[in-house]
Amino acid sequence: MNAAARGVPATDPGEDLVTTFPHALSRTAKAWRRLMNVRLAGLGLSQAKWIALLLLDKSDEGIMQRELACSMGIECASLAGLLDRMAADGWIERRPCSTDRRAKLVFLTGKSRATLAEIHRIARDVSRQLLEGIPAARLAACEQVLNAIESRALALIDSNAGECESPARNSG
Repeated sequence: MNAAARGVPATDPGEDLVTTFPHALSRTAKAWRRLMNVRLAGLGLSQAKWIALLLLDKSDEGIMQRELACSMGIECASLAGLLDRMAADGWIERRPCSTDRRAKLVFLTGKSRATLAEIHRIARDVSRQLLEGIPAARLAACEQVLNAIESRALALIDSNAGECESPARNSG
């Protein structure tokens, strides 16, 4: 007799969910980002640019390029080219780090701060449209599950001495 038949909650998600859940999560995140790309196209921002701006918006003290690359899930070398373009377009500025002369801190500019208000407005509209009709209790349960998965993933990264610090721990 399985655990559910005995009235015991199952803790093993089963092979089907082990396979399908990560794909569903990935597809959902990609679809959400694609819709954001469509909605933000009028602002002239690529996905990489608007994600970088949103991450930079979480810090008034700037973010080291290495930390930003880790938070974005890209290599430092890839980020350097993106930041060169963003600086040339007036979205960000780089400043020397006072504690590490080899490092550069990345800061938002007035132009990007003004645009971030519109990015946040569009993001809220997209979220409302996508979540419309889903009961709040189901969304809260989903958020709890996602937070648990993220926490477990970050713990596993930490235990494997990952090169990047976890973005969630840097966003505080």
